[in-house]
Amino acid sequence: TPQALADWVGIGGFGPLFVGSPETVADLLQEWVEDTDVDGFNLAYALTHETFIDAVDLLVPELQKRGVYKTEYAQGTLREKLFGDGPRLETGHPGAAFRDLAALNRNRQTESA
Repeated sequence: TPQALADWVGIGGFGPLFVGSPETVADLLQEWVEDTDVDGFNLAYALTHETFIDAVDLLVPELQKRGVYKTEYAQGTLREKLFGDGPRLETGHPGAAFRDLAALNRNRQTESA
C-alpha cells in the first residue's frame, strides 16, 4: 500500500538504497508505481551532484521509455496547476501587497513619518 511504502521509505534519505544499472533501478521504481500507484519519487544523493546527473541522464530516459515518468509537462505556473486561477495571487489576497516591494516600502515610510 502507499502507507506501507511511506513507512518503509521514511523521510530524509533513511529509506531504501538502490544501486545498479539504470535498468535495474528502473525495475525497482516501476514496481513501486505498479504496486502502490505512487506518482513521483523523492531521490536523495549519494555522491554529491553526480548522483543527480546520473539520474537525469541515465535513469529518467529509462523510466520515460517504460511510461512511468513524464516526457513533457503542461504549460503554466505551479499556482495555475494547483488552483487554476492564473499565475498570480488575486489582488485582494494579503500576499499580493508584496508584489511591488519598493512601493510597499515607500508606503511604510510615509505612514511612519
